[in-house]
Amino acid sequence: MNKKAIIRLSVCNLICITAFIGCMLSGCNRGAGEAETVEMMMPVVSGDTVMVPEGSNIAARLELDTIGEEYHSINLTTTGVVSAIPNAYAEVTSPMTGRVARVMVRLGQAVEAGSPLYEVSSSEYSEIIKNYLQSKTAMVTARRVKERTQDLYNNKVASERELDEAKMTYDIAMEEYRHAESVCREYQIDLAHAEVGQPLTVRSPIRGHVLDNNLVVGGYLKEDSEARVVVANLDKVWVKANVSETAVPYLTNIEDVEVRLVAQPDSILKGKVTYVGGILDPETRTVQTIIECNNPRMMMKPNMYAAVSMCMTGRNSIVIHKTAVMQGEGGRYVFLCTSPGVYVRTRIEAQTLDSEHVLVTSGLNEGDIIIGNGAFYLNDYK
Repeated sequence: MNKKAIIRLSVCNLICITAFIGCMLSGCNRGAGEAETVEMMMPVVSGDTVMVPEGSNIAARLELDTIGEEYHSINLTTTGVVSAIPNAYAEVTSPMTGRVARVMVRLGQAVEAGSPLYEVSSSEYSEIIKNYLQSKTAMVTARRVKERTQDLYNNKVASERELDEAKMTYDIAMEEYRHAESVCREYQIDLAHAEVGQPLTVRSPIRGHVLDNNLVVGGYLKEDSEARVVVANLDKVWVKANVSETAVPYLTNIEDVEVRLVAQPDSILKGKVTYVGGILDPETRTVQTIIECNNPRMMMKPNMYAAVSMCMTGRNSIVIHKTAVMQGEGGRYVFLCTSPGVYVRTRIEAQTLDSEHVLVTSGLNEGDIIIGNGAFYLNDYK
């Protein structure tokens, strides 16, 4: 190969190498520019604020809604348990140890306050009557002695000392009699017909019906044994329902309450809220609410389960779609648009209305602009 051919080959190689290096440099510059452009289009986060550049893919996917108020009547739904009203429910036990001598009621029987339920033969009861009768006799005797001594003193036959002793004896006898009498009245003893050996009559403390009767004639009862007879007036009953913490503010404006028993779901019973608990259950985050219902047909029985619907008085409220609401560690929030492309995580308090909407009780105002759909695209930027 001659010298000119070698020089021509070297020049060609140099041109190829230079062209290759130029292409490489040009590709690197173009890649860096594209990377820089992509980086500039990513959202920027500062605390609870997310800034989305105009023209970015995410910005095109965000749908904004303007907040407005609408008239709504909120329905709160929960479950409850039927229970007897405490003042109209009595578990009757024998106040003394003894044996059942006679049962005077049957299941379902209507009784009045003071009606006899059963009789108990009790030595303790006989001792109480005995003490009463003895103290009464002692009191009557002491009174006669005092009156006779007073008469003798007036006729200057008895001394003043004898009169004082008679009065003192009478006062002591009277105190013992009053004590024995109060004990008898505590056990509702008919003092006009009290006799030693007669059985104790256990009476109903309230008007109602006998719901339970486990008495057996001859059965032995102790004063601390479980109740054998239950009497309750079920003309009115309570439904105890647990209401969530977020729904408690609505309970002051309840307009109508409907109760449906699980056993009879087609029957609608009306009620009214009579009490809202003052203590929040820390485990369930609920407050116990008591609903009083009339029960003329005795459909509602203690321990029955019921579905409760409480309708709140209608008012203008803020309602948004569930797609706008995100859930975080601090609770529910939405992205509030404060200026074009700038969104702020805003905590809200809300109550579920239906499968698609929630009612906002705090955190938003009429005229605010929020991300109505697509908020989840910003949820990962923290």
